[in-house]
Amino acid sequence: MSVPLRLSRGQAKARTRNRLLAAAAEVIAEQGFAGASVDEIASRAGHTVGALYSHFAGKDELFLTLFDEHAAHRLDSVEEIASQWEEDQTVFAALGEYLAEIADRHTVWSTLEMEFLRYALTRPELLDRLAAHWRAPRTAVARLVAPHCAAHDPVAVSTAIIGLLEGLVTQRRVDRAAVPSELFAEALRWLTAGLAHPPGPAAANPPQPPRPACREAGRKHAGRSS
Repeated sequence: MSVPLRLSRGQAKARTRNRLLAAAAEVIAEQGFAGASVDEIASRAGHTVGALYSHFAGKDELFLTLFDEHAAHRLDSVEEIASQWEEDQTVFAALGEYLAEIADRHTVWSTLEMEFLRYALTRPELLDRLAAHWRAPRTAVARLVAPHCAAHDPVAVSTAIIGLLEGLVTQRRVDRAAVPSELFAEALRWLTAGLAHPPGPAAANPPQPPRPACREAGRKHAGRSS
């Protein structure tokens, strides 16, 4: 009969931490961020509330830690794909397939993120903390695109890319037929095609949108009546 290996103190702490994070993801996805309790999270992980607070300050820190680890994992995958960047831009097809997989199979994380954002919108101090955590992936993507957009601010480009791709991921989850994996690649090609040109001067008098026909017709009618 084999004797189970005794974990070191560091290994035991790491295992407890990982169990608490996994339990937090489950409970928040099931009950919402506001409805999830630290008691339920600790119980689901098989630990006491005291053990939870010895690793995390509370639910806020639990989620922010989940966010950091999830973002780091995604960035590792994106960096691996982006390292194959070639002139024929076949990397975009690989990124498109990866993002489509995220949309189709990683729906729990989307639920967690929306739950936390809804909760944070009522607490400005928490939004500030969330914004700080969002800067890490934005900076990482900026570092990846910087060699390919010398004429533009890489952080601004990174922000646009993340916003574009996250929006497409959300739309694919609602209507997969409308957002095939190829669309991710095409969107990136459209964006990078624009990056090949330096930004032009801002127009002194930007064009105004056309006035609605009904408003124009109303003005003519008023003129005839006067």
